[in-house]
Amino acid sequence: MIKNNTQKGAVIILNTLLFFVISIAIIFAVVIPVITSWQVTKSFTKSKEAFLLASSASWEALYRLENGMALASSETLTLAQGTSIINVSDFSNDKTVSVTTDVDSYQRNYQIDLIQTAGVSFSYGLQAGQGGFVMYGSSGINGSAYSNGDIVGIGGPFITGTAISANIDDPVVSITNNRGTLTPPYELQFGGNATPQDVAQSFTVSTSTPISSVRIFIKKSGSRLMNNVIMRITSDNASKPSKTTITQGAISASTVTTSYGYLIIPLNDVVSLTPGVTYWIVFDTSTTGGQYYSLGANDATYLDGESRSGNWASNNGGTWSNVAPVGKDIYFDVYAGGSTGIISGVSVGSGGVGDAWAHEVKNSTVAGRIYCRTASGNNKVCNTSRPDPVQQAMPISDANIEAWKAEAAAGGATSTISLSGSEIKTIGSTKIDGNLTVGSGAILNIEGTIYVTGNVAISGDAVIRVTPSAGAVSSIIVTDGQVISRGKAQYQGSGTPGSYILVVTTSTCPMGPKCSGRSAVSMTGSTGAVVLNAQQGTIEFTGGARARQATGHTITMSGGTIVDYDTGLANMNFTSGPSGSWAIESWKEVE
Repeated sequence: MIKNNTQKGAVIILNTLLFFVISIAIIFAVVIPVITSWQVTKSFTKSKEAFLLASSASWEALYRLENGMALASSETLTLAQGTSIINVSDFSNDKTVSVTTDVDSYQRNYQIDLIQTAGVSFSYGLQAGQGGFVMYGSSGINGSAYSNGDIVGIGGPFITGTAISANIDDPVVSITNNRGTLTPPYELQFGGNATPQDVAQSFTVSTSTPISSVRIFIKKSGSRLMNNVIMRITSDNASKPSKTTITQGAISASTVTTSYGYLIIPLNDVVSLTPGVTYWIVFDTSTTGGQYYSLGANDATYLDGESRSGNWASNNGGTWSNVAPVGKDIYFDVYAGGSTGIISGVSVGSGGVGDAWAHEVKNSTVAGRIYCRTASGNNKVCNTSRPDPVQQAMPISDANIEAWKAEAAAGGATSTISLSGSEIKTIGSTKIDGNLTVGSGAILNIEGTIYVTGNVAISGDAVIRVTPSAGAVSSIIVTDGQVISRGKAQYQGSGTPGSYILVVTTSTCPMGPKCSGRSAVSMTGSTGAVVLNAQQGTIEFTGGARARQATGHTITMSGGTIVDYDTGLANMNFTSGPSGSWAIESWKEVE
C-alpha cells in the first residue's frame, strides 16, 4: 500500500511539472514575439524621430548659413525627447556641417559638405573676351591672365602667373531655335523637389565644324541656396539621352537670377559632331532645396529635335518622359567654328612657376612650361601633352547686371550728381538719372549698389569709396555709359581688407556713335581698390594706372600700367544686391 501511494504521488508531480513547462513554453511563444515586435516598433519609431530631428537640424543650419544668420561652431537643437548637436567646421571657402542626433540612445548622423559660390568670382588678374588684350612697354599683371582672344605683348610686358589664350575666339551660331527677349510663352522647370530633376533637348548638326559653347534663356525661382548645373552634351539612346557624356560645361548658380536672362556656357572640350546624328543637351543638377530653374521654351519650333524631362544617370542615361506641356523646345543656340589663339611677345611667370598655354606661342620667355601646338622664338620648346584651351565664361551675366540695376532703383532715384572742391557726400543704393562726376578734392561715400544711366567720371585727387562702416564688404557701381578716371583719383574700399568697389559698364565703346573715340573704360593714373568690368567694350589703361582686377571684351595696357590681383576677389561679398550662396557638394548619413 505504501509503495502504490508513492508511485501515484510521483506521477502527479511529473504531470504538474510537465504542465508548468508547457505553460511556460506557450507563454514564451506568445509573449516573446509581442515583446520583439514592440521593441522593433520602438526602435523604428525612435530611429524615425532621430531621422526627422537630424533632418530638421541640417536644414536649420543651411537656412542660417544661406540667410546670413548667426551659426556658432557648435549648437544644440532639442525637440521632444531628442537632441541634435550641430558642429560647423570651416575650411577656407568650404564648410562641413556635422549633425549628431540622439533620441533615447537611437542615433542618426549626417555630414553636409558645402562650397561657397560668390555673387561674383574673379579668378584671374586680367580676363579678356574675344577681343583679347594687348600690352605695351613695361605694363604687367601681378597674377594670371585668361583671354578668349589673343594675348599680344609689344615692348616687353610681363605676366607673373600663368597666361592662357583660348583656341576658339570667334565662334558663330551654328544651330538656333527662335526666341524673343521678353517673357517666353512656355518654360520648362527642373531641379526643384516637386519638378523633374533634369531637362534635356535633342538637336542635330549639319556640319562637322567643332562646337564650343551653348547659349540658353534661364532664370531661377528664388535667391536662396541653389546647386550649380552641369550642362552635358550626350549621344542618343532610343530617343533619349545616353550615359555617354561627349563634353560638358558648368552653369554657376550665381550667374542665374530670378528674371530671365541669356547665358553662354563654354564647353570644357571643343568637339566635332557627326552631321545628321541626334545629340542631347542635358541640364543636370542635384537637390535645390525646393527651388527650381526654368528654361525659356516655345511651341515645337525647332524641327530637328525635342525636349524631355527626367533624371540623368551615368550608368544608363536615366529615365526620361515627355515634358509638360508636350511638344516644347527650349530656346538655345549652339556656337561652332572660330580661330586659334596666340600668345606673343610676353614674359610669363617668375621663379620657375607660370605657364603659357595657347595653340601658338611665339617670341615669349616663359618660366614654367609652354603648352602649344606650334611655336617660334621662345626660350623653350612646345609641350604638346595638352589640348588647346577653350573659352572661359565671363564672371558676370547680363541677368546679374539687370538685378543690380533693379536693386539700385529700389533705393530711390536722383538726377546727375556732381561733386567738387571739399564736398563730401554719402549715398546708399540709388539710381542716378544722368552722370556721376567727382572732381578734385571731393569724396563720395557709397554703400550698396549705384546705377548710373550716363557716364562715371573721377579726376584729380577725388575719392569714391565704400562707407568705412561697411567692413569687409564691397559696393557696386553699374553704368550704361563710359567710365573715366584721370590724375590721382582713387576708388577705395572701406579700409577693411576684402572690401572693393566693382565698377561695371554695359558700354560697347569704342564702337558706336556715343563713344567719341573713347573706350568703355579709360583709366589714367592710380585707381586703387577697384575691380573693372566691361564685358561688351574695351578697357584702356594708360599712364601708370593700377587696379585690382579687370575684365573686358578687349583690354589694352600701356605706360607702366599694373594690375595687382588680390586673391580675395575669388569671393566678393556685397552690402546689397545679388550675393554669394552655399552650394551642397555632398549630403550623406554617417556612422
